Amino acid sequence: MKRVLFFVLALLYVNYVESQEWEYLKKYSSSDKTKFSFLDAVELSDGDICVASYEYLYRSGMGDFYSSHPAVMKISADGNYICQNNFFKEGFMTQSAPFLFEDENGHLHALTTYSPDHDFTCINYFQNLDNPPSDAIIALYELDDELNVTESHEHIFPIDTYESGTAQWEYMPNEYSGHIFLFSAFEDDGNIVGAYFKTVSLDSNNPRGADSLFFFKMSFDGEILNKKGYDAGSNGNAVYEFSYRRNQIVKTDSLYIVYNRGVQTEGGTGHGEVLYYDKDFNHVATRFIKHPGYNNEYLDPHPLDNISVVRTNRNTTLLATTAESVKNPNGYLYEDSRLYEFDDDLNNSSDFLPICNYIERGAPETRDTQPILRAVDIADDNSIYYAYHMNLGDYDNQDSWLMIERLDMNMDTVLTMYYDVLDEVDYIHTHILSIKSTKDGGLMLVGYANDLCSDIRWLVLTKFNSYLNIEEAHAHNLHLAVAYPNPGGDVLNIRTGLRNAVLTVYDLQGRKIHEEEITDDVTSVDASKWQSGTYIWKLGIRNEELGMKEVESGKWVK
Repeated sequence: MKRVLFFVLALLYVNYVESQEWEYLKKYSSSDKTKFSFLDAVELSDGDICVASYEYLYRSGMGDFYSSHPAVMKISADGNYICQNNFFKEGFMTQSAPFLFEDENGHLHALTTYSPDHDFTCINYFQNLDNPPSDAIIALYELDDELNVTESHEHIFPIDTYESGTAQWEYMPNEYSGHIFLFSAFEDDGNIVGAYFKTVSLDSNNPRGADSLFFFKMSFDGEILNKKGYDAGSNGNAVYEFSYRRNQIVKTDSLYIVYNRGVQTEGGTGHGEVLYYDKDFNHVATRFIKHPGYNNEYLDPHPLDNISVVRTNRNTTLLATTAESVKNPNGYLYEDSRLYEFDDDLNNSSDFLPICNYIERGAPETRDTQPILRAVDIADDNSIYYAYHMNLGDYDNQDSWLMIERLDMNMDTVLTMYYDVLDEVDYIHTHILSIKSTKDGGLMLVGYANDLCSDIRWLVLTKFNSYLNIEEAHAHNLHLAVAYPNPGGDVLNIRTGLRNAVLTVYDLQGRKIHEEEITDDVTSVDASKWQSGTYIWKLGIRNEELGMKEVESGKWVK
């Protein structure tokens, strides 16, 4: 199975490519009663990495339900496990993994929430207690080097603990009960700025009131300096965590800008909402997002999903998202991944944000989706890291890859990597939840991998560094192209970013049966007349002085 595959545009014999520095994997089984789950990561000033996590305590009955608790794991700068800790509270659970911050004194802080635990088959079910909680908690913990709490600051908020008993609520009690969900938090001028939803229990026959959106500013000493709330426009839906993920707010010198999925204008022409707040959390304006090309006859857009945003140094915002469209008259559903650069200046006169630039990724034979929590980040050299999943099969035994592109600020591709883990596993689905640029210009990936033929799973934290030539890349098990589907049928697809390259295919007797120039990202070869069996494909690059140099090869089975 593939491990890491990548391609480089305008590749010469010596070029800048990306290579894997280390990979930390933590193995577990889906039948385990407890497990960790990686979501996001921060790089500390000493080079160590802290991963924001849940620790799950599974229910004792049937089903895959759980009680989740905030947790943190520390990994050394060279990829070795150091320690981990969870922050369990009897009768409570959390819907949002902790946000991690390092203050100016080098102290690590975890910002997290707790809500009453409604999983009635779990030993932590809040009504099992003599004095069950009726409040939710927002907590800021200062942690020492072993991730133990040295200072604790907890703020109590009344929460709805009604249990509706509806089928949807019974099926996912903690998801649809009243709780607090922390969906964004970041540092601003030496304080923490955050936003959370306070939801009520789902009860379609008897709404429990309105969900609320709150913004707050908190010092690193745990003092809430300012807080303001708004009606969230919903009544007991309690599912905002599926819409608001983790990185959906950017800050400017005078504003906080919130990017909201799936909101349309009255005429139905917008596909996302952008909310502007001043630094005291007063709402000052609303704008909308509209995809380019959606007036095309055969495009039927669905709302934006899996949004993550990051601010550029030229006062624009990069937004990564997944969109669904009907791409042809036959109604074939096609999910693509898009990266936009928006001019979100408050003084724009239009109701719709001007689009400075955008790229679209995907192909009709694949289902392309974004990492949920962070799909785009900007490195210190102003290059852009952008990630999406290219899936022939999403959770079945077909090939899938994580695509990671390094782009310049004009969104032109510098390089692209294909990434997956574990050579020895035939069918594995690697799912990355967040990407993060590192201080040395590299990249961290945080997520998980599933063995599609067993119940084995792995937590994944991977660090990539830079190498300077093809030989060093190959020494780190990197490849320049991928052949799919493999095994295949009447069509062999070679995906690569190489240009000025030649694809040659041989049978096992060494006879050349096909040759052509590489001109596109995907080269499709008609294999309908080939006999069933194994074939060898090779990619070579022409050089005026050295002639044809083979740079990649592989096997393909028809």
